Amino acid sequence: MRMDKSYDFNRSTKGFIIQITWKNYLYACKKASIGRRCREAFCSKQNTPLLKRIKVTMGVLAQPENQKVPIQGTEKKVAVRIRQILVETEQMADYCLNEIKKGTSMEDLARLISKDHSSKDKGGDLGWIFLPYEENPTTLLAVKDRTVVEQFFVQPPRTVHKMRTTTGWLVYRVEDIQYSLQVSFLRERFGKAGEVQGIARTYYIETLGCQMNKADSERMESELRGLGLRWDPINADVYLINTCSIREHAEQKLYSHLGSFIKKKRSNPRMTIIVAGCVAQQEGEKLIRRLPEVDLVVGPQYANRLGDLLVSVWNGYQLVATEPTHIMEDLFQPHRESSVTAWVNIIYGCNENCTYCVVPFVRGREQSRSKEAIKEEIRHLASLGYKEVVLLGQNIDAYGRDWRPRENFTNLLYYIHDVEGIERFRFTTSHPRYFTERLIKACAELKKVCENFHIPFQSGNNQVLKNMARGYTAERYLQIVENIRKYIPDASITADAIVGFPGETEEQFEDTLRLMERVKFDQVHTAAYSPRPNTSAAKREDQIEESIKLDRLRRINRRNELDAYLRSQRYLGRIEEVLVEKESEKFPGQVTGRTRTNKVVYFQGNIESQRGKLVQVMITEARAFCLLGKQLH
Repeated sequence: MRMDKSYDFNRSTKGFIIQITWKNYLYACKKASIGRRCREAFCSKQNTPLLKRIKVTMGVLAQPENQKVPIQGTEKKVAVRIRQILVETEQMADYCLNEIKKGTSMEDLARLISKDHSSKDKGGDLGWIFLPYEENPTTLLAVKDRTVVEQFFVQPPRTVHKMRTTTGWLVYRVEDIQYSLQVSFLRERFGKAGEVQGIARTYYIETLGCQMNKADSERMESELRGLGLRWDPINADVYLINTCSIREHAEQKLYSHLGSFIKKKRSNPRMTIIVAGCVAQQEGEKLIRRLPEVDLVVGPQYANRLGDLLVSVWNGYQLVATEPTHIMEDLFQPHRESSVTAWVNIIYGCNENCTYCVVPFVRGREQSRSKEAIKEEIRHLASLGYKEVVLLGQNIDAYGRDWRPRENFTNLLYYIHDVEGIERFRFTTSHPRYFTERLIKACAELKKVCENFHIPFQSGNNQVLKNMARGYTAERYLQIVENIRKYIPDASITADAIVGFPGETEEQFEDTLRLMERVKFDQVHTAAYSPRPNTSAAKREDQIEESIKLDRLRRINRRNELDAYLRSQRYLGRIEEVLVEKESEKFPGQVTGRTRTNKVVYFQGNIESQRGKLVQVMITEARAFCLLGKQLH
């Protein structure tokens, strides 16, 4: 690509035209400490879309001061990523479609029968394709005519199609889409837009909430490091707080939390404050209005586009990015907190409508990743020495139902199980409505899948479950537990439960205690109901008094601790396989790890030589929520 080439962004900016030369752009990037990111993007074929993505972002965001950018219907596809199988006849194409419908991966089929040698060795991955047609590499233009490329941009993602071409029959799927970046609020912050205002060198990330948030923070950290920033919790130029909206008063806690950083910002205007996560999605522009010192508000769906948004902040803009969008694959590997266990998202969002839950509103509709992309990420983790992978999804059992033909989570487990180097797989969170006996059988059969299930039941009363719109009964939940213990007798089962849901009577609450007594959970994560914005349960008039909710929470926690203690006793005297994770913060001189059933174990050890190792530990003491032991050599 020529270094002096200019780019015209009017197709993604509704008539607002910007031209920028690569040479001038790289100079601006260098001033903003992002030259390395752009050079890597330019030099690596894999990351080539990154440069185009940042450039398109700059074009989209260069709008008149204080102008809101319309969203619905204005997102435009900048690039698509295609996986393909090229065959001779329509009969062979139909055979491929039928095999894919049965669950065979396109990657395996492409390696086996595709006649396109340029992509066959990559499992049919054709890479990123751009519009206009002429912007694609000459190697692609030599084998794909304009009509075929334009057809790629018409089809929806996650759907398999066939098409006749001049070289044969093409079976293809749109694996990923890169949209022009859209924001819901934008205004010029200071100085002249388009001029880099300062040089950021350091960052600090604070993460609140669940595993999904931790995984998102790892992805955002990779974006910051890709911009050349380094970690510094004391003197950070960029402060990012990744928020959680599940608990009550989450918004007030955020405003309180930001106080000290707002003071720093007032004395150092070049400091950048970013609010990310679920509260950011929920509050949106209100955060900017209430705290004008905040530079960027970004929802969970934009975690891997943080770098692009930050470029615009450094060019003098204050913006909010919370509108629904397709979540594209990460162009940078997440910067993992652990070197032993890695979180891997397999599905984003949630399509359920539980009446108490804000998650569908803040995390959007379900979007499943392709199983080929998931497996490739796991292979990469294995090459780095990771031993355990935790598969993440707000509703993991819904995996693949947004694909055509449909996929399912059980098939995914079979598909990824053979990755060499990974010793353990876990997954969370399951939904009782979709939890199948076939999945349980697969977990019993697949030796790398740990004997640990997290299945929230929320209430033991059918009327309360109906009011929650959970879609199952207490009897159905008990049947799931029975099936698990039939096929995997020693499995640990953990859950979530809510007390004090609107209208819950004392008798209905006692049904929850009775269900817990029958199941004997290894652990239950409990919470008193708190009204959340945009949920129907919050509008009910039969809210429970706080004193009653707190009393029920105390009683359920007592039941929980008793059951957890009793369940732990079965480990006494047993020899357990423990994956060593880190040095113990609780017991000096000891290390900590987890059993296959996800029990935390403390024992004497040396973290430098044992981190990431599977060791045998004799359990000598069993407490409610942890075990103590002695390593066997």
